[in-house]
Amino acid sequence: MQRHYLILGDTFKILPKIKTTVDAVIVDPPYNTANKNTKTLQGRKARSSDFGQWDYFKDEEYLNFTKNWIELIKPILKINGNLLIFCKLEYVSDIRRIYENTGFKHHGTIIWHKTNPAPQIRKSGFLSSCEAILWSTNGFDNKKISYTFNFTTQKEMHNFIQTPICMGKERSKHPTQKPKKVLAHLVNLFTDKNDWILDCYAGSGTLAEAANELNRNSINIENDKNYFEIMLQRMEKTNNSNVVKLTNNIKNIKIKKLEL
Repeated sequence: MQRHYLILGDTFKILPKIKTTVDAVIVDPPYNTANKNTKTLQGRKARSSDFGQWDYFKDEEYLNFTKNWIELIKPILKINGNLLIFCKLEYVSDIRRIYENTGFKHHGTIIWHKTNPAPQIRKSGFLSSCEAILWSTNGFDNKKISYTFNFTTQKEMHNFIQTPICMGKERSKHPTQKPKKVLAHLVNLFTDKNDWILDCYAGSGTLAEAANELNRNSINIENDKNYFEIMLQRMEKTNNSNVVKLTNNIKNIKIKKLEL
C-alpha cells in the first residue's frame, strides 16, 4: 500500500520541517503568467488568465521566490535525486542558472506541447502552446550513486510530450492543472516503484494521484484551502493508498513516522 501525505500550509514554512529525504521532486510552481484577460473561442467556455494573487510577481521577485524554494528542497532531495520543474519558456535560462548556482546539475529540458492551447483572440502573436520542464539532479554525478532514468525505447525517449490540456472529467477547478498523462510520464521516467516524491506546489493533487497509480509514495504541500480540498477528495477515492492529512500544529515530518 502506498502512502501519501497531504499537507495544508505555506511551502516556505513546511519544507524546513521535513526531516527526511525523498527520491525525487516534481513540481509545478507559480509561473508568473497571470493577467486580467479572459479568452473565449466558439465552442469553448471563457477562460480567465487571472489565476490568483499567488501567480503575480515582478520579475525580480519571481526569481527570488524561485531561488528560495529551490534552496529549501536541496537538503530534502537525496544526492543525485531528480528535480523536475515546470516553467514558462521565458524563464528557462534564469531558473537553470538558479539551480545550478544552488548545486544542481542540469541534464536537459523537456517540452510539453499542448494540442489545444488557449486561443490568441487578437491574433497578434503565437499561441502559448508549449511549456518547459527542466530536469536536474541534486549534486554532480557520482559513479557510486547514479540518478534514476528509466530509458525504454529510442522512439519513446524524445524530449517532447504532446497532450491536450485537461478537459472533461479530468478537469478540476484549478486553473493551471496539468494532465495526469504528463505527470505519469515523468513519474515513470524519473522514479522507481516505492520511491518517495515531493510536490511542494501540489495544486489539485494530480501528481499524488499519478504516483499512487504507479506504486509510488508522495508528500504534497498546498497552501490554498480550496485546492487542498480538491486534492483530498481525489486521493480519498484512490485504491491501494494510505492518505495522511496534515493541517496544523506540524513540528517535524518524517516518512512513515510523524512527529506532531
